[in-house]
Amino acid sequence: MIRYIVSFIIIANIFISQSVYARDKVVFYTEHYPPFQSQNHHGEFVGFAIDILHAAQPHLDFDIDIQLMPWSRAYYNAQHTPNTFIFSIANTDKRLAHFRWVGEFYTVQDMIYRKSNRPDIVLEKINDIDRYTLALLRSDAALNRLKLDGTHPNIYFVRSQTAALKMLQFDRVDLIYNNEIGFAEDIKKMGYTLSDFTAVLPVVNMPIGISTHKDTDEKLAEDMRQALHTLKQNGELAKITERWFAPRVIPLVTE
Repeated sequence: MIRYIVSFIIIANIFISQSVYARDKVVFYTEHYPPFQSQNHHGEFVGFAIDILHAAQPHLDFDIDIQLMPWSRAYYNAQHTPNTFIFSIANTDKRLAHFRWVGEFYTVQDMIYRKSNRPDIVLEKINDIDRYTLALLRSDAALNRLKLDGTHPNIYFVRSQTAALKMLQFDRVDLIYNNEIGFAEDIKKMGYTLSDFTAVLPVVNMPIGISTHKDTDEKLAEDMRQALHTLKQNGELAKITERWFAPRVIPLVTE
């Protein structure tokens, strides 16, 4: 009888310990977008933003559950599910209407690109693109940044940035629009040479980072916000950035 009582006490203590120390899992939605986040051939999450989340984990009261999917689905899920987060997302006025900004961890430079063998293409301001053809994602954000509408006669809408790059490579358009990180990744993916292309006009310096649903519990959002702040204060964010990106000077963007 004593043996059964002891066994019961041990099992009960195990369940009590698990209930006391169990931590909530919080979903972080994202997309495949190297070098910020992707999955390697082992199925492991890798990338700049992934390293940031790993570094933030010890400073959080919850466990991060990364879920990778197409961006449209990630965006929809995060927009409609409280107590979830989404990364790596740009901090734009349009998105702030749907999400609460948590914090940034990098700034990308949105540029207009031409082929290097087209020095005749000169842009001094955004309106100068009216003189040229442009391949562009059918995205309200891109149209807004370029101060265009969806009926511009010189715009060719495409489904992906790689499709736009291919059109530029084969001289089907004069210009494309992308940020410098995504552009470099697309060049690598397509097997092209980076020096064959030139950035002719900076459009906007766009902070990217983490957002959460507008109705997310404030303690949860603040926990994540403070974890990012800690990484900035202790120098860990700077070390992660140095591992992934070369030093650069961000050009001033003027209207």
